[in-house]
Amino acid sequence: MSKPLEFCFDFISPFSYVAWHALPHYLEQTDAELKITPVFLGAIMQNTGNRPPGLVPAKGAYMADDLQRCCKRYGIEFRMHPKFPAINTRPLLRAVIALDDQPGEQKKLMDAVFHAMWAAPEPLDTEDQAQVEALCINAGLDWSQVKAAMEDETTKDQLRTNTDGVIQRGAFGAPSFFVGETLFFGHDRLDYAVEALNEAGK
Repeated sequence: MSKPLEFCFDFISPFSYVAWHALPHYLEQTDAELKITPVFLGAIMQNTGNRPPGLVPAKGAYMADDLQRCCKRYGIEFRMHPKFPAINTRPLLRAVIALDDQPGEQKKLMDAVFHAMWAAPEPLDTEDQAQVEALCINAGLDWSQVKAAMEDETTKDQLRTNTDGVIQRGAFGAPSFFVGETLFFGHDRLDYAVEALNEAGK
């Protein structure tokens, strides 16, 4: 059996949204399982000296066009969130962590949040608990479970642990992928990750 493909993401990252939709295509090419690792991108950027693309004017202009190209490739809609990058995603990342032993429910939550953040005509305000509650209920999730996870000290600690761990392993942004301890940055490196997975499984 090959090593798992670890997906390190933050909902605040629009390219993590692209990666979430690209992953099924690449997972078809390997027997590897997907490991979900929510991380806090702000802390990664701060600790590695990285800068958001929007703070580099030329890079920000390029990113806007590139995101549209990437989304077109995977047949998904994209709308830039009006509050980007000032969006607090940590409570929702903690909820994903709490659902790690319920992959079906975890996927429901990730599908719903990624869509609401980056595709919905009315983008999700993560600070509006009524909106978050409605999103969870519409996705068929147990809101009381999600709400408790968002506020739980254990999931807060785990998010910090995840974030510190990927920084120590060399991550500097999101989405990041690991095959064992080998880092692949960006959804456009998933083909290399699959090669590594299949090689490891031989």
